[in-house]
Amino acid sequence: MIELSEKSILVVGASGNLGRAISENLISNDANVFVAGRDEAKLFDFFGKTSATMIKANLHEETERFSLVEDVVTLDGFVYAAGISALAPVRYLKQSDFESLISLNTLMPLMLVRELLRKKKLRTQSSIVCLSSIAATSGIAGYSAYSGSKAALEASMRCLAIELAPKKIRVNCVSPGMVAGEMSSAYVETTSDQSLESHFEKYPLGLGEPTDIASAVSFLLSDNSRWITGTTIPVDGGYSAR
Repeated sequence: MIELSEKSILVVGASGNLGRAISENLISNDANVFVAGRDEAKLFDFFGKTSATMIKANLHEETERFSLVEDVVTLDGFVYAAGISALAPVRYLKQSDFESLISLNTLMPLMLVRELLRKKKLRTQSSIVCLSSIAATSGIAGYSAYSGSKAALEASMRCLAIELAPKKIRVNCVSPGMVAGEMSSAYVETTSDQSLESHFEKYPLGLGEPTDIASAVSFLLSDNSRWITGTTIPVDGGYSAR
């Protein structure tokens, strides 16, 4: 059983494919959910008829990050599901692309955790979960910048786990393989049919669904994972087993 009914949880990036699935899973488990995202219209479409509290926030704006932290109650869980993907061979990669990836995929979760800690918005024994990617540990052509940003995220979260362990705050990452969604669609659009078929064959259990990722995140937010911290859990249909 995943017991979340008395927990308050913030999901940043809730207007994205995985963020939405994670939020819906938490809502269905009766958690008190705060959903944050840049696209206010999507937030309303997805969560307007639910119990979730919606917060519009552009993470690149410092004042909006501060307001986001102020608008939430003291939390039992924080999920960072925001992210971007710039797929390009290095010879076509712009410096601005890499800087944007590092900013949103790596720096912003740390900045939000910093503000949550400063404002004492994370309870003792709370749980922080960030979405990484199998690209962080796999060599995939065209993913140099994206992979680097996710590998940096995982390294940062391991250090943060040690730093926050005295407060019994757990910090982990979930590393999804390819699931139905926006980022996988971008990959499909830029990849040949032959390369796609070859890539799909690397998933012994086939491609995943957003709900598969959401279930893993809910587990890490629950007390069932009370002795897990500083790790990255691959949820990839067996991709990383090869």
